[in-house]
Amino acid sequence: MRRTVLPILVVALLLVVPVSGAASAATTGHDGAELAAAGAALQERPNPCVGTMERTPDGTTLFSIQGAHGGEKTSAMVVGARPDGSIVGVHNDTAAGRWWSYDVDVLPNGNVLEATTDNRDTLIEEIDPATGEHVSERRFENVYDTHDVDLINGDELVMNDMSQDGEDRLLVYNLTREEVVWEYYFANYTDHYPHDGGGEFGGDWTHNNDVDQIEDGVFMVSVRNFDKVVAIERDTKEVRWTLGEDDNTSILHEQHNPDYIESEDGNATVIVADSLNDRVVEYEREGDSWNQTWSLHGGGLAEPRDADRLPNGNTLIADRRAHRIVEVTPEGDVVWEVYSPYQPYDVERVGTGDESSGPTMADAGATGRTEVTGSADFDTGDVEACYDYLTSVERTRLIPDDEIDAVTESTATQDGTDGATGGTDGNDTDGDGESDSDTESAGNGDSVLGTPTAGSGPSPLGPALALAGVAALFAGAIVRLRRR
Repeated sequence: MRRTVLPILVVALLLVVPVSGAASAATTGHDGAELAAAGAALQERPNPCVGTMERTPDGTTLFSIQGAHGGEKTSAMVVGARPDGSIVGVHNDTAAGRWWSYDVDVLPNGNVLEATTDNRDTLIEEIDPATGEHVSERRFENVYDTHDVDLINGDELVMNDMSQDGEDRLLVYNLTREEVVWEYYFANYTDHYPHDGGGEFGGDWTHNNDVDQIEDGVFMVSVRNFDKVVAIERDTKEVRWTLGEDDNTSILHEQHNPDYIESEDGNATVIVADSLNDRVVEYEREGDSWNQTWSLHGGGLAEPRDADRLPNGNTLIADRRAHRIVEVTPEGDVVWEVYSPYQPYDVERVGTGDESSGPTMADAGATGRTEVTGSADFDTGDVEACYDYLTSVERTRLIPDDEIDAVTESTATQDGTDGATGGTDGNDTDGDGESDSDTESAGNGDSVLGTPTAGSGPSPLGPALALAGVAALFAGAIVRLRRR
């Protein structure tokens, strides 16, 4: 028995020691110490990611960075920026084994919902904003490169699918039933999306890149390669209305992330990041016609990917090729700007609700063509310095506690303000405005996805399996001794 117990104890010790402990030990050696020192030195420098700061917003700005520069793969991440442009923290998706970072939304429970990819599969993540850890995730092996995902009706995910196999579609996944309950295949409606239309990406001829539920049972979809936005009835799958037309690039040109707003008169209004026209544009529907009411040009705008109307009437823009996030007034003045290399995709102001929640430009009395002014004079070196800084940030917290509490208590109630307070989160002990703690739980309720995962950190599942393994070995040893 004595000879049997010793190997069992050794195996038990190896199994129970967390993998994270080995990882920590690996970084405490000479090379790890040098890397830590280099990272600390980078963070001691002034934050190089701050551009124009003419207005201090009321809350944190959350944005995703897709992670590509030219033909090179760079870090995909989600960043939280304070009102003064300082960085709350960074959730590095590349370090967690993901490839791209796309849509980000703050959920009613305070967690962050994100669309990412892993080995071609779509991976929908739920992130604890207080720690940056993955609370849960859902992998969709037959859904390719989802750019947008939204939680709707309490327990459903609506998302796009760009299959590259000629099966581009939209789908609704029911979290309670754990199955796809609705699909819309673009190939079944070639009168709207002919195969000889569209554009690049081969089998992904539509490159549908965004879907939002704009009212109960109606989805608004960006069909990027057809230069149009459509509203689709969930029950009948009929197209209710269309904005734009294939190859008429004067209306839209390979757009991203359209948002739906209703005017005070009840008219449908769509604000669009009109990417290849290098502008943000707004259209209002009157009768059966769409009228362009406002457009934003110039000032360095380069292929914007997202544009959200804030409650104060300003527009928050993820400016992809300029590698920046900008807040612009209806008159075109840049009042807030941070750099976001490389290729920001989606941006949200915490506390203002999902997507656009502000007035139409017609209601604000600011129509016509507007030129952007007031952007900081930055160059390639500034953007590179910002990238080095962001990838050196070790804090993984994304949103301060008081703002998380505001979201969970009010479920992002829209009252004409940003709905959250700025400042530090109460964990700043050295007076630099930065959080010194990213390990405390936000206490932000149950998981929406309902699939706990190890994510980026140790999981209680490891020790449990280890103990089960030890018990099995021990039982096996007892059986063998009895047989002797």
